[in-house]
Amino acid sequence: MASWIWVLIPLVVIVGGYIIDYQKNKLKWQNQTSSNKSELAELRLIIQQLKKRIENLEAIASDDANHLQSSEADSLGRIEVDEYELSKEKNINTIAGKASKKGEQQ
Repeated sequence: MASWIWVLIPLVVIVGGYIIDYQKNKLKWQNQTSSNKSELAELRLIIQQLKKRIENLEAIASDDANHLQSSEADSLGRIEVDEYELSKEKNINTIAGKASKKGEQQ
């Protein structure tokens, strides 16, 4: 029975060391996660503020465009391209083409 004690003591020490290291790493990960969450919240706030500023600038620009001559306003309209609308139209056309091809096959 005494020989088992000499085997169990080192095993308990080794397992205990691993448990302590795991707990330390767990605390470190929690601290990093909380700092990441606070940074994320701060970035979201900055993005919201920037969106509001862009909306204000767009409103100012659109008011100024009304005062410009029509030829200048047309040239300004050609400069701004809405990529989302272009990609949306392209996707709709692609889907319509595939649907018509599938309909012809059946």
